Amino acid sequence: MTEKPDVSLRPFEPGDAAAVHRWFNNPEATRTLMEQRASFSEEQASAWVERAMDDSGEDRKYAIVVEGYEEPVGFTALYGLLRQTAPELGALIGDDVRGKGVGRRAEALTIAKAFDEFGAHRVYGRIPAYNEAAKRVVTSLGWKHEGTMRGHLRRDGELADCEVWGVLPEEFREALARGGG
Repeated sequence: MTEKPDVSLRPFEPGDAAAVHRWFNNPEATRTLMEQRASFSEEQASAWVERAMDDSGEDRKYAIVVEGYEEPVGFTALYGLLRQTAPELGALIGDDVRGKGVGRRAEALTIAKAFDEFGAHRVYGRIPAYNEAAKRVVTSLGWKHEGTMRGHLRRDGELADCEVWGVLPEEFREALARGGG
């Protein structure tokens, strides 16, 4: 893979259920999600894709496509669009492209959609405090740490902090101009 992988977003398709099933059953990929499931069946994956394809509500999910891969390698999402409050960014990189810039590029493309297509006035995200990789990505995209929710997550009987991060359109565009995306 090149230093800057060719990454794009596309709507989900029914044939993506196998990839979704694989991602949500990959412990390394799901370790840092806000909410985790004990298991994720093929039926659940099909239903998830069906919901992801529905763009009639306030949420949008995008399949992450990387040149050279037959199936999507993960997804990004904007939750709570078209409200008075800002949408929340979500992402999961489910395959072997983690750590290679795919998530950074996919998140930049998704944030651009939030601002340019949906007119969002800001985008925010909740990040488990131990997810240093995610914090490096959002920092490179102009995000600012806005606060910490202490003991917000329960993992294997332990409590973990969750950080709130956010970005305004001008901060995001300045980061892109500096080469952040």
